Amino acid sequence: MFYSNQGFDYYENASYEQAIDSFKKSLTLDPSVSTVHYNLAKAYDRAQLKEEAISEYRKSISLDPSFTWGYEALANIYFEKKLYDKAIAVLQEATANGVHNDEIDPLVNHVSSEYMANLINAAMTAFDNGDKVKARELLSKALQLNPNFALGYYTFGYFYYFEGKLDKAVEKLKKAIQLDPMFLPAHRLLGDIYFEKKDFSKAADAYKVALSINTNDAVLLNNLGICFMNLEDYHKAAKYLEEALNLDPGNINFQYSLASVYRDAGMLKESAEEYKSIINKEPDYPNVHNDLADIYAREGHKEKASRQYKEELDFCLEKLQAKPNDPFLLNGIACAYNGIGEYEKAKIYAKRALAAKPDYREAYLTLSNIENNLCDFKSSMGALKRANELSPDNPYFIKKAMDNVKQLKFFPTTVIHMKNNRRFEGIIKRQTKDSITLEMDIGSTVGTVRLLRRDIARIVSKEE
Repeated sequence: MFYSNQGFDYYENASYEQAIDSFKKSLTLDPSVSTVHYNLAKAYDRAQLKEEAISEYRKSISLDPSFTWGYEALANIYFEKKLYDKAIAVLQEATANGVHNDEIDPLVNHVSSEYMANLINAAMTAFDNGDKVKARELLSKALQLNPNFALGYYTFGYFYYFEGKLDKAVEKLKKAIQLDPMFLPAHRLLGDIYFEKKDFSKAADAYKVALSINTNDAVLLNNLGICFMNLEDYHKAAKYLEEALNLDPGNINFQYSLASVYRDAGMLKESAEEYKSIINKEPDYPNVHNDLADIYAREGHKEKASRQYKEELDFCLEKLQAKPNDPFLLNGIACAYNGIGEYEKAKIYAKRALAAKPDYREAYLTLSNIENNLCDFKSSMGALKRANELSPDNPYFIKKAMDNVKQLKFFPTTVIHMKNNRRFEGIIKRQTKDSITLEMDIGSTVGTVRLLRRDIARIVSKEE
């Protein structure tokens, strides 16, 4: 007892070497006292002799499996060394031996939380370094430690998103949201994925939930506005975009989105004012001169429109020198040439844009407009059909454009092959059991021809 008390006095005075010597002498006399092993371990710990401290802490709890302080100190020393597995194993051993108090239970949560955070950080580092296998292993370990760890599932979703595995990403994000319905980043990323998949209704739903969690998020408001713009609900789109711009009035991208919604909603005056404001702030903002020119053209201001198209050409042609295959620049040039009436040049650049980016819907729309101006209505319709295929939501404005093309020129929908090898293209206007009346293009006019069924070899429907 004398040596133990002496060691404690030395420890209190920070004389750790003398404390160690005294505690050892006490244990020579009686090695079965767990508290002396514990005090010796503390002295080793303060003297930065960590391995010796671990050994003595372990002895203290082996002698007394209910010794709370021993478990706590041993777990803490492992925790400090970032040996989380060992720290958790010690605390699990304490729990198994019935040790529960105000020190152990919070420590279990603290160590587990920091361990999981450490695993997440390590997984992110591994993923950034290209080691995806290790990244997933670390995440799986975190989820084994805590199967209800929402951040773990979110991170899995994040990884899958950047790998382009969108369906797997959605699955993991939904699990994260199930565990934590208020997990804002999961709702936001889910909205981004649906947006990328062009499922704008689901994207809007996800963004709305995210916005209910953070009502002052200008980016979420902008994203919602763009969703409704794609859904052609321009009233809602304008509402959200106006709110976004109110929160972040200097954001030129928000302003451009709002201007475009005003245009699509037929609010040409408001749209023109926004486009002009953007031009004053950033004259080479992509496509803004074309947009303003289109409005001037719709209003009949041909000279103003021409000036803006030429401005766009100047900016785009200059930038194209550094990025000769940029599809967005190429499409901008095509739009501008189309606007000033140089249709063949416009067609060349539209084709180049599509060669660079074959799934570029806007370039197909541009090409359709050019073909209309060249009176090649069949090619115009083909470009519109491809644009529609790239729009899973079947937008009304493309359907309307298709109807307009049909009105511009007779557009045959049926081919009738005759037994004498002649063929007729047109629209079936009337059928009987004996004959078919076909409306067809006859020179510069549209007329009808009656064909007897006994003379017909076969009838082929053309895609509209």
